[in-house]
Amino acid sequence: SMASVPKKDGNCKGREIRDSRYNDMKASMYLLGNAFRINQTKAPDNLPTVKAAKAFFKEMDEMEKMVVKKPKTNDQAAQKRFLKALDILDEYLDLVELPPTESGHYDKEFSTLVGESSRIT
Repeated sequence: SMASVPKKDGNCKGREIRDSRYNDMKASMYLLGNAFRINQTKAPDNLPTVKAAKAFFKEMDEMEKMVVKKPKTNDQAAQKRFLKALDILDEYLDLVELPPTESGHYDKEFSTLVGESSRIT
């Protein structure tokens, strides 16, 4: 796990950043996106799949800033960001040949145990 850089307030203790499914999702979306290459000459950042993954996380990060820094009830701007992020995620899922978010595949309970099941069908 990584620790953050200490602030200049005399507090030298680092805040531990724990692994999360969201961070796992970030890493796996880049890896999966990079696997859908047509050729080896394009830089990973220029791949449509990687561009979609980056755009998705950019929207999610902006939405997170809005709801964490200034939480509001019925925040229309945050809701719009979330819906835009879902549209981008669907674009990504299509590019990596996975079912869309509304397919029902992602609503089911699943095991995170290694080797339990590798299929989403």
